[in-house]
Amino acid sequence: MTTRPGRSTRLHSSAAPSTMTLESLASLQAVPKVIIFDLDNTLWTPELYQIRQRPVVNRDIRLFPASMEILQFIQDIEPGHPLHEVELAIASRTSKGTWAEQLLHEFTIDTTPLRSLFRYIEIRTGSKKQHLADIRAASGVSYSSMLFFDDDARMNLGETSQLGVLSCHTPRGLTIEHFVKALHKFSELKAGHNDPHWMGYILDASNLQIAEPNQPAGTKCSGSVKFYSPTKRFGFVVDEATGAEYFVHESKVPAGMKLQTGDRVDFETNTNGQGRPSATILTGGEMVARPCFTMSQPFAALLLNGIKTVESRNNPMFQDIKPGTRLLLHCGRKDWHDLESYKTILKEKGMSSDEIQKASNLRPKFDRGCVIGVVTIGKTWMANEKELNSKDLQQKVLAPASGIGKFCTEIVEAHWLNEPIRMRGNPGVFTVEIPKKAVPEHV
Repeated sequence: MTTRPGRSTRLHSSAAPSTMTLESLASLQAVPKVIIFDLDNTLWTPELYQIRQRPVVNRDIRLFPASMEILQFIQDIEPGHPLHEVELAIASRTSKGTWAEQLLHEFTIDTTPLRSLFRYIEIRTGSKKQHLADIRAASGVSYSSMLFFDDDARMNLGETSQLGVLSCHTPRGLTIEHFVKALHKFSELKAGHNDPHWMGYILDASNLQIAEPNQPAGTKCSGSVKFYSPTKRFGFVVDEATGAEYFVHESKVPAGMKLQTGDRVDFETNTNGQGRPSATILTGGEMVARPCFTMSQPFAALLLNGIKTVESRNNPMFQDIKPGTRLLLHCGRKDWHDLESYKTILKEKGMSSDEIQKASNLRPKFDRGCVIGVVTIGKTWMANEKELNSKDLQQKVLAPASGIGKFCTEIVEAHWLNEPIRMRGNPGVFTVEIPKKAVPEHV
């Protein structure tokens, strides 16, 4: 009878095979009957929960290079190789099952859809224990004859190792070294034992003797942005000293900074809640500090499009700011409550409905919740009752007398930024830093 350890554990380090190439696998004495892969951050990146719309292969999501090489190697294995009879499976815990299934059909190895390489596929929410239990039921293969690769050691591998499945941690996606060393470790543990032999261990960089390129948490590094998506709000930076990749979320980017692929950055290393090596961005590119104020749509667009030429407030927000000062314009997340009065005024000026709509729209890729423009202000004054009732002021403010604030400020110039900068707004006039490259050269 096989003795099972009291709980799942990581193995101690042992001598590693002398070569780490895929070709070295021809010497294996024992192999798993089923090799199981997680998808998100194991075979491909990024994770599907981080994507907001149906992903396009090789644009929004990509296979790790090692994943492609390993799957190509397995596909090309000829009879007589120890791995020739091995079956492949997928165990993915995701709420984006439909996307995952579509991607498996759209990714190809040569011209072969990825989906056709896998005999057993479990893609759904729930425990990885249940995923592997279903693979066991479908295949008839015992847990001790399985090998599982996943990036989540804390939860997923903790569960699967408790079943008696040898489970390999791939924190930055599947690599050749992890794959080859895990198979050699399987062979070492399995050789000379009957099928029920306990295999419920977690393989990691330590016991596989894989050098960790990541710097300790709190290390300040310099590098570049490998990939960053403003719409998905995450990306990856690379440490120039080690080549290690670090995940970076929008929340770890200074307000006003907009990362772009190829940008030089300084960052501090850390680990996120899932145990993934991550980065907090410190600096990147030349920044400029400017005063800023918030306006609601559609008036933010109307001002930048030159239709609105006076801003009014019930407080003297601009009174102490010198005429000729340039301020950044932040577009608030909520639209103004009266969306009809300004249209009436513009129609009286002779604008058509189409022209009004065009002047009221933000530019493509510019959105609410972003700094979108820079304006130069003129004088600020307190409007008297006669001015409030004049069509001239109403047409400049784009509001009836009842909608004009006590204090009016001329807008001398208004320009769209080269690119929107997402950040939170604040009441009154506040100071923000934005990339210098976002400001038009002539401003």
